[in-house]
Amino acid sequence: MSQKISVNSLFVKHYLVVTDKGVKFYEGAIFASTRRFRFDEISCVLMAPDNQLSFQVRNEVFSIPSNPRKPKHQAAVDALVKGVELSAVRAKSSVH
Repeated sequence: MSQKISVNSLFVKHYLVVTDKGVKFYEGAIFASTRRFRFDEISCVLMAPDNQLSFQVRNEVFSIPSNPRKPKHQAAVDALVKGVELSAVRAKSSVH
């Protein structure tokens, strides 16, 4: 099952799809492409006071506006955080 945040403006289209394998992220206008990341590649997830959801992969930070009043947005945020947390637990347990 996948969860999705989709936010479009006049000039920019954003979406974040969270699946059981990781995330697909798109931000752009005409010549942008979709980026895909596994949960274990995501080192940090942040939610700003203005509900801007951000996550870091290596030296890049990706952001998308979210609305906590929209159940679909909240489900996607929860799935992202859960996926990153589970991948960290798996990584920790495989080290021992």
